[in-house]
Amino acid sequence: MTKERAPKAPASGLVADKTLPKRHSRRKFLKQTGAALAASAFGAVPLRGWAADPINIGALYPTTGSMAQIGVGCVAAAKLAADMINDAGGIKSLGGAKLNLIISDVQSDTTVTRTETDRLITSNKLSAIHGCFASALTLIASEVCERAKVPIITGSSTDQLNKGRTYTFTPFARASQFAKAQLQMSKLVADQPKVAVIFENTAFGTATSNGLKEQAPGEGVEIVMFEPYSAGFTDASPLINKVKASGANALFSVSYLNDLILIVRTVKQVGLNVAINGGSGGFVIPDFYKNVGKLAEGLQGVAHWNHDMDDNAQKVNAEYKKRTGEFLFEYAGGLVAQTYMIADALERAASADPQKVREALSTLDVSSGFAAMAPGGKVKFGPDGKNVYGRPLGVQWQNGDLASVFPKEDARAPLMKT
Repeated sequence: MTKERAPKAPASGLVADKTLPKRHSRRKFLKQTGAALAASAFGAVPLRGWAADPINIGALYPTTGSMAQIGVGCVAAAKLAADMINDAGGIKSLGGAKLNLIISDVQSDTTVTRTETDRLITSNKLSAIHGCFASALTLIASEVCERAKVPIITGSSTDQLNKGRTYTFTPFARASQFAKAQLQMSKLVADQPKVAVIFENTAFGTATSNGLKEQAPGEGVEIVMFEPYSAGFTDASPLINKVKASGANALFSVSYLNDLILIVRTVKQVGLNVAINGGSGGFVIPDFYKNVGKLAEGLQGVAHWNHDMDDNAQKVNAEYKKRTGEFLFEYAGGLVAQTYMIADALERAASADPQKVREALSTLDVSSGFAAMAPGGKVKFGPDGKNVYGRPLGVQWQNGDLASVFPKEDARAPLMKT
């Protein structure tokens, strides 16, 4: 459900039947009144036809601005997840209460994110929020949620979210884990990897690239270039020429969609023959392939979720495809799982109170169903709000689709050599 006010029931909960003669209506009225009084005498007994109050879930996503491609897909996934839960009977412990999504566009802007998160919380009675995905936005949203004591669950990967927060939950892999997976994947294409790392100068880019730099020696990988750039640049030639001069045999680009498209096209234009691991961000969404086409074939990346991961992921992917015409990408698929985690917490809390929902989320421990739809099939939050089982997947573009190829236990397709 998207936000809408439920019809207000009459004060008595009873409506006279005007189609019957007055005598019959009076008899029916007395009979119904007696039932209502009996119900009140013996405690809270729900009457047939009475609907439980909807449960408000906040949804913070950029549907305009530079990150809109991902945000719009996330909103579609959020609606799908709410529909699935509501169609299955809603929250049983709360009388079948339905989830009511209240969507807010944070406009790909940090200032707007702060004001919109605050407005969302103060203007609505929320049980929880799922939000953002871009680390720069999520860090701000989570600060507001912490002060307001409203739980937020997010697909954002920055490790900073797990420091000093008690209302923030991160069910998927962290940036430091992404870095390790990328380094290990570089050995799939070269015996002695020499890696050029280029990264956008945001929370996402900085956290992930620092993880690469710190862990490279332990993984036996040499970083021959480590270069930040301004997100949203319009000319990648100077940067890629530096990569070419570095002697790298692999390129790690920590970038969102528009920057990554420009980087991949420029690599082709300058004739640079190098293996590319696009990490996460813009690399793992359908719009990337739409924009670069065959240039994407064989390129690798990492993700915290992929649609071929398990049977539940494939079921949700099929429904999402019917609605949007595209496969269910990382952030959107993870969001479906997050919505089910909130539903699980609501069921166990038997309350819409945000602090009780927070307590229930903190004890989440699932290994089946849509709430467990994560790599490895388990979600359990530690004291820092991080999934203790969280780990990334290595993915590769194959025939216009993303296939899980790494690690071996999570691979759903063999690595395609390029």
